[in-house]
Amino acid sequence: MTVYLHALPKRRLGAKALTPWAGVRSPIATDAQNKLNALDAAIRPIKTGYTMLGQALTVRAMAGDITPLLHALSLARAGDVLMVDAGGYADNAVLGGNMCNEAVRQGMAGLVIDGAIRDVAEIRDMDIPCFTRAVTPAGPNFSQIGDVGGPISCGGVQVKTGDLVIGDDDGITVVPKARLAAVLAVCQETLKAEAEWDRRINAGDSFAEILDLPPMEPAP
Repeated sequence: MTVYLHALPKRRLGAKALTPWAGVRSPIATDAQNKLNALDAAIRPIKTGYTMLGQALTVRAMAGDITPLLHALSLARAGDVLMVDAGGYADNAVLGGNMCNEAVRQGMAGLVIDGAIRDVAEIRDMDIPCFTRAVTPAGPNFSQIGDVGGPISCGGVQVKTGDLVIGDDDGITVVPKARLAAVLAVCQETLKAEAEWDRRINAGDSFAEILDLPPMEPAP
């Protein structure tokens, strides 16, 4: 039984690179990618008001197996978002309060579990965004099989360590690291367009006018 460690990026995004993303919500980021890279809608925040921004640290775990997550937490850096492919398995939790406490101590930016967690009331009181597919009181297994740092599928989206992860009340969007500059440029144009829409709405213009919709036809 083995947990495999893949090569982790030596360079991380600094504050200067992350700052322009601070105002980009998850819907803007997925719109900028042709409606792609939004995680399955079933993966939800455990409380409202989260804003999560950081780089992915990926984990692949067998159903209900906690071991690779424990290894990942020992390697995590400040600003990482733990992205866990636990196969969507809902009957055993792979994350709980003690692990979230360690993530807070490490300065991690968030936790995303495509599987189940427990100790939800305790985690809600911690200062770390947590998103999950399921909640259960049943504890984990220790199969000691999995991967840390390798490519995964989380919520139906391909994720690599180092990709940008944006989370909020609407859900989670991933931006591949190789496309950050191009996607950010589109996001910034969208934010400008939305600001102009707000201006025109407040000025009394209709959506038909703002979007230059073709006129409706009389019903036959």
